[in-house]
Amino acid sequence: MDVIYFIKALLKKKWWIILGTLAAVVLAFVFTMGRQRLYVSNAQMSTGFTIKDQITLREENTNIYEADVKFENVVQTINSPLVIGLLQYQLLIHDLTSNKPFVQLTEKDFKAPEYKEFNKTEALQICRNHLDSLQMLSSYHPNERRILEYLKLCKYDYESIRKMLNVGRLSRTDYIDISFRSPNPEQSAFVVNTLYSEFIRYYRSLRSERTVENVSTFEELVNKKKQELDAKVEALRLYKSSAGLLNVEAASTNELSLISQLEKGLLDEQATSNSITASLQNVNTQIAAAGQGKTAYSSNNDIVSLRRQINDLNDEYLRTGSNNDVLADKIKALRKQLQNASSISATPTGTTVSKEELLQKKAGLESDLKASNQNIANLQAKIRVLKGSVGSYANKEATVSTLQQEVTLAQDEYNKLKEKLNSAIDNRTAPMDNFRQTLKGQPAFKPESSKRIIIMGVAGLAIFMLTTISILFREFFDSSIKSPSIFEKNVDLKLISTINRADLKKYSILEVLQQKEENYEAVRMRQNSFREFLRKLRFEIENSGKSIFLFTSTEPQQGKTTLVQAVSYSLSLSNKKVLIIDTNFCNNDLTLQLKARPTLETFSVTPEEFSIDKVKDIVTTYSVENIEVIGCKGGDYTPTEILPKNHLLNYLPQLKEYYDFIIMEGAPLNDYTDSKELEHYAEGVVAVFSSRISLKQNDKESIQFLQGLNGKLLGAVLNNINEDYLDL
Repeated sequence: MDVIYFIKALLKKKWWIILGTLAAVVLAFVFTMGRQRLYVSNAQMSTGFTIKDQITLREENTNIYEADVKFENVVQTINSPLVIGLLQYQLLIHDLTSNKPFVQLTEKDFKAPEYKEFNKTEALQICRNHLDSLQMLSSYHPNERRILEYLKLCKYDYESIRKMLNVGRLSRTDYIDISFRSPNPEQSAFVVNTLYSEFIRYYRSLRSERTVENVSTFEELVNKKKQELDAKVEALRLYKSSAGLLNVEAASTNELSLISQLEKGLLDEQATSNSITASLQNVNTQIAAAGQGKTAYSSNNDIVSLRRQINDLNDEYLRTGSNNDVLADKIKALRKQLQNASSISATPTGTTVSKEELLQKKAGLESDLKASNQNIANLQAKIRVLKGSVGSYANKEATVSTLQQEVTLAQDEYNKLKEKLNSAIDNRTAPMDNFRQTLKGQPAFKPESSKRIIIMGVAGLAIFMLTTISILFREFFDSSIKSPSIFEKNVDLKLISTINRADLKKYSILEVLQQKEENYEAVRMRQNSFREFLRKLRFEIENSGKSIFLFTSTEPQQGKTTLVQAVSYSLSLSNKKVLIIDTNFCNNDLTLQLKARPTLETFSVTPEEFSIDKVKDIVTTYSVENIEVIGCKGGDYTPTEILPKNHLLNYLPQLKEYYDFIIMEGAPLNDYTDSKELEHYAEGVVAVFSSRISLKQNDKESIQFLQGLNGKLLGAVLNNINEDYLDL
């Protein structure tokens, strides 16, 4: 289906669309006639969410998302049942105490049980108490439930107020707009102004409670964290005191320095020991030479004196803590002199000495070597002790470092909580919010426009669109072959004629064809269309050059019986002699409607005995001239099963000499094989399709059979078409 089809379909249904649109406009006008005139008041408030603080000169970037969340929070708070409940108390107190209440109750309201059970004095006291304590009424308490019912009677309940109230942010601004509509202009102004004041009171009360809670919470946390910090500091102090360390790092540094100096002294002492060993070997050599009668010589330097001085200075150096640089330099110089003296003693440049002197010298050297080795052992022992002390210091330093880190973390947490506590205290003393009422609500002079024209237009447009879319949807999802164009696209058969729908329940076919109802112009025009379409089908039959026709269909109830009668009547009007044979055994309506004798199954004549007179004996002459009918009994059988050997259909070529046209009606192709058996006796086949059917798979198989009739198929007739779809 193309666009033109849908346009034509809409044009065919234009009166439905027009009448529906007009009805919607009229109904909208009627419904808006009694609409109450409402007065609107507006109040505006600045929030400060998107404005920088100019007093403190803080450079703060406005977060759009956070600002939107804040605006939404404020709007939801204003619309909350608690804030609107505070407004309800104010409205009720005003009406109960003022000479000009906003709501005037009617006589019907005075008779209502909500009014009769209402106690004015008690309600005033409850409302004032709840207003001061920022509490909502509860339906669980009988007294408060009666107040809620009375509020609903006065249309002061939550749903009624929310219906007339509109709170929202003005787009891309820092302002929130509060508007209210009511039949009383003073009530509208009172509501928007009171709603703002009650919101501010509730908001500040809520924020004050939160601030007090925050301060008390932070104070508790700060005190707890201070106790933890003090405990960790005391633990560090006690450990240092028990370990005898005031400064682990300094003590460790001194020990390492002393070890370095002692190791240096150890190296020097080992060098001295080596020198003494060499001198001792030299003396032993001289003693051996003296024993052989050779001359021995003494050194020019007093080696013994040098060794004694070195030993004395070394003891003094150790006693003073091994950190005297002057003594260290002197010891180093004397050891150098001792080495030089030892080397000189090996040369024969000194005075001669006796063997006794050499032995005495040997004893001195051995004593010096023993003292030097003792010094080496002492130095090594001290180095070992100091190195063990340094390892102990490392373990203690790790413990102290861990304790110090815990103290540092506790100090940082304490400082952060202290900052938050100070910030909370500052917020408590600082201004609570930046809300300001920039526009106070004023009573309106004129009521709000009823917008009747707009409502009527929207209603009419809505029905127009709804009706149009409904028609388009119906056409789009309707798969029936309801128009000639759809038939030609979906059925690959030649369409020889279309027959429109006729009122055959009220008028007979003969009356329709002969125009018996001349008084009703609309009926007459419709029946004339039926007659003209039938004439086109008659023309196709007459000009086909064939005389024997089989009318069949793919499905039952396609209008074959009616169409056979109509075509026969139309042919008789053109002075054609027509024989109608009812071969639809499964549904012999044609026999019943034409009141024909059921003689088809019983007729049997041999070719030698066949004559037109014998056929005349079984035909039924109809009231219309030139039409004769042969009926059948009908039943669950096919032509080959019920017809005798020499049945009437064998003599159809002979009957053509007497009748101009012979028309047979066959059973539906989808369900029965009757028509397939009868097509052998027909010269032309006419397929009848109702415009109301939707093609299925078995229909397509029957259409393929019709296409394969080798020229016998005259064409298809689209029957029972709605007048609106004839041109589509």
